[in-house]
Amino acid sequence: MASGVSVKSEAIKSGIGCCKTAIHELQTASRELYSGYQQAGSGGWKDQKYAALGGIVDECCSALTDPISDLQDCIQNLQALLHAVQAYEETSL
Repeated sequence: MASGVSVKSEAIKSGIGCCKTAIHELQTASRELYSGYQQAGSGGWKDQKYAALGGIVDECCSALTDPISDLQDCIQNLQALLHAVQAYEETSL
C-alpha cells in the first residue's frame, strides 16, 4: 500500500463538477451545431450540398455526445468514492 496517499472529498467534488461541466458543454455544442444546420436549411439552402452537410453534422453531433455516457459513469464512480471518503473522514480514530 502506498504511504502518504491522501484523497480529500473536495478534490472528488471538483472532479464531479468537471464531469458535469463537460457533459453540459458537449450537449450545448451538439445542440448549437445542429441548430445552425437547421437554420441554414430554413434559410432556403436545401440542395445536394446541404444534404451532404447533414451527414457530416450528424457524425459530428454523435462524436460530441458519445463520451457523455462515459462521463456519467465517471460521475457515478466518483460519487461512490466520495461517499467512502466522507465516511472515512467522519471516522475518529
